[in-house]
Amino acid sequence: YWFITTEVVSFSYIPPVDGAARIASPIRSVPLVYSYEQSTEQAFYFVNSATINGLDIEKDDLIIAYNDNIIVGSRYWYGEATDVPAMGAGYSQLPGYCVEGDEIEFKIWDHSEQKLVDMYSDIKINWSANGLNLINLSDMQIIPEKISFGHAYPNPFNPTTMLTYDIPKEMNVEIMVYDMNGRLVSELYAGMHEPGRHELHWDASHQSSGIYFVTFESGSHRMTQKLMLIK
Repeated sequence: YWFITTEVVSFSYIPPVDGAARIASPIRSVPLVYSYEQSTEQAFYFVNSATINGLDIEKDDLIIAYNDNIIVGSRYWYGEATDVPAMGAGYSQLPGYCVEGDEIEFKIWDHSEQKLVDMYSDIKINWSANGLNLINLSDMQIIPEKISFGHAYPNPFNPTTMLTYDIPKEMNVEIMVYDMNGRLVSELYAGMHEPGRHELHWDASHQSSGIYFVTFESGSHRMTQKLMLIK
């Protein structure tokens, strides 16, 4: 059981008694090649729906969670709200496993076609310990309808932060970082960009603590965010 609450609650659990009816667990063991190590930190992604070529996936299909090509969780599809775990690095610092802010990617082992299929989530979720997230997956990437520039995460940061942005068609994009005096300190991107949702990271290891401004320009749109680097 997972509970996240901001208020005081009371909870009691009555264990089953002998002879009580039980429902068999839908959780099946996954193949060794798609297995993962249990961690003291984990998040869950509740997959409400998953489609390939417009068709719902089947119960022999396996949903796999990745962090930079490292398998951090997997679950056979068992219907609406299938809970796919994503393990964190934890106390034992499992190499490649999730830390705060990492973004999980998903693939599905399509049993009927015997192949892995890249999947896209309808929302962008950064991993956090004990996180609970409801998502929908599809093999077709959703093209955003308008330009947007998401809030940097984390912010304040040390020394790396992530920026996300959406563009609805191929466009020229410029993303620059300036200091308090208006001096350009980093050119993060300048050039044509394909449509879709994108992310990039600014590593400020060589910059001093303080306030910075990142500007995003595409078409007639110009947006600015304030960043705080704390070392």
